[in-house]
Amino acid sequence: MRNLIVTILSSVVLVIGLISMVTPLPGGTLMIAFSLTALICSSPRARVCLRAMRTRVSLLNKAFMWLEGKVGDRIGVVGAALGMTNPLTEQEASPSESAS
Repeated sequence: MRNLIVTILSSVVLVIGLISMVTPLPGGTLMIAFSLTALICSSPRARVCLRAMRTRVSLLNKAFMWLEGKVGDRIGVVGAALGMTNPLTEQEASPSESAS
């Protein structure tokens, strides 16, 4: 039940943050960062989905990297949570086969 409430509230704040980015309302970046942080921390499935999307869509990955740089340095929790969704490197994606 708690995860459902967090997911709904985070989604609403994310939409408001996206709307704020194209209007002159301040705080859109923070709203997006906090809503994504809440989603990532409360749902392992959201973390896996975001990581997969960042791996496939380079424009989305660039946007997340910008968001990490913009907010992550100032607010450590946000930077750490967004860092959990970084795309997998080739070493992480395929387990080491040279275990001899």
